Amino acid sequence: MAATPSEQLDMAGLKNDARITSFGLFMEAYSDLSRCFDRSLQENCGISMAWFEVLLRLGRSPDNRLTMSELARQLAITSGGATRLVDRVVSAGYIERSACPDDRRVQWVRLTDSGRDKLGEAYAQHVADLEADFIGRLTRTEVDELDRIMSKLRHPT
Repeated sequence: MAATPSEQLDMAGLKNDARITSFGLFMEAYSDLSRCFDRSLQENCGISMAWFEVLLRLGRSPDNRLTMSELARQLAITSGGATRLVDRVVSAGYIERSACPDDRRVQWVRLTDSGRDKLGEAYAQHVADLEADFIGRLTRTEVDELDRIMSKLRHPT
């Protein structure tokens, strides 16, 4: 009779598997930094990291606008999640929706003047936070190496 997967599990190997440890460290660092940056943006700018990401993606796009589907793709969330998030940011007056004149299925999302102002405020805070808690804790060589590694991992095969 063949051993079950749980019977084959080497508990010592599980505890000492460098692959699991490396990925765990990556995830813990990401989670800790995300919480830190979200808290700072909420306390200092009155918006969440998710709202900042919406404003940032639009601010970095041509004409400060994206389609809803492209925004969802860039944020790595579902179309339903993007709709709910956009609804809240629209309610705050930082972005607006408009229909595409050529395709009724397409909705555009664009920064408002108020959104550009909030993006400027949040951008300044986020850059200060990045310097204090991320980039500023690494050497230039480490930053370059991290960028190289993250670019390599960015699109799994």
